[in-house]
Amino acid sequence: MLRLPKATLRAGCNFATAMVLFNLISGASVCFFDASLEDLRKKSERGKRFKDLLNGYYPWHQEVLSPERAISILWQYARNPLAHTFGFHHPDEGLQIGLMKSKLTDKKVRQVEEAVERPGWLPPTVLEVKQTSNGGTKLRVSSADLYISVPTLYWGTHRMLHSLFADRHQAERADALAVRLMEDA
Repeated sequence: MLRLPKATLRAGCNFATAMVLFNLISGASVCFFDASLEDLRKKSERGKRFKDLLNGYYPWHQEVLSPERAISILWQYARNPLAHTFGFHHPDEGLQIGLMKSKLTDKKVRQVEEAVERPGWLPPTVLEVKQTSNGGTKLRVSSADLYISVPTLYWGTHRMLHSLFADRHQAERADALAVRLMEDA
């Protein structure tokens, strides 16, 4: 989907790509992060787990927003609305999100998948539109207040999973959960 749009499919699939990434983060936060049978059954803690996984393993060091602010935005204004209301917000609920993605070449997709540090051509994961004193904006792609770079979210999710799976403690807990689930099957 990072290679879209193409001549045969003019859609960029920004929405679908973002949803797949948020689903990967959500699933990993339950099945691989501090994994346990008890937490697998607890549905009330899913938001906390999503945020804790991002806080602990997403590569925030090159971002412009604090991890706390970016994580809050991803959860409150992107992941939940995309999962529950097709991304629609009631106007009184606050900020509007734009999902930025343009067609990437095969070379750039490989860079995104292989780079340990965020490639310089990728913007931050979350960009806030800043108002200037004369009422103009420093960045305006559409009417959104915040933008999520889908390719950067892809890179960050990829790096986050590498870091999570490299954590021996997390791997042991996930393995123990898998064994337990197989025994109960």
